[in-house]
Amino acid sequence: MVITVAALALLVALGSAAVSWRALDQAQTARDIASARAPVGSTGPGPVSVPSSPAGPGDPQQPTATPEEPPRSPGTPPALNEQTVYEPEYENQSLTLKSADCFAKMRVDLDEPRANVGANGSEFSLDPGCQGGAPWIRLDDGVEGSETTAAMKPGECYNAIRASPIAEGAEVPLRKGAWLCLSTNYAAARERRDEWRMVLVEVVSINNDRTVVIRATAWNIPEN
Repeated sequence: MVITVAALALLVALGSAAVSWRALDQAQTARDIASARAPVGSTGPGPVSVPSSPAGPGDPQQPTATPEEPPRSPGTPPALNEQTVYEPEYENQSLTLKSADCFAKMRVDLDEPRANVGANGSEFSLDPGCQGGAPWIRLDDGVEGSETTAAMKPGECYNAIRASPIAEGAEVPLRKGAWLCLSTNYAAARERRDEWRMVLVEVVSINNDRTVVIRATAWNIPEN
């Protein structure tokens, strides 16, 4: 009886060993197949691609490239805006303008300022208006201006010239207490290596003999 039980136990042990050996052999075979299919030099599964998600409200914003402004063409004045910083050139300089006769005009240079100059470098010409009207001025080529009713800062002058310019070739009658905003000829200023300027002109008085007294304040306009 004891021998029979021992024989049965031995048979069971041998069966378990055979099953374990078979399982180990199958595992070894599966590993060999996987190794044969893997790319040369590969030691494990490749990297997993994770799709990117859009940035949330709290994520830092990526810097965006700022488009560069196109360069200015030679001879083109710089663009003026509310951030333009003007440099004072002179303040409250008086000029007395009186033509030699009713048929003569007097030219005025507002860069210095100076009266009775030649055509080269002047900003406007004064006509005494002897035919019954008031003395009047005409702006020279390349000079822009606007009539105003009060003193202005240079930035305000720029806005006035932009919004309400004096027409090219127009005759502008003068009256006591009137104001003019003028920007000088940019191309002429660059040619003589001078500054481009914004000028505020006040008509102080107009006498019976048609002598006109003006007062001018000027600012240099930055190149950039």
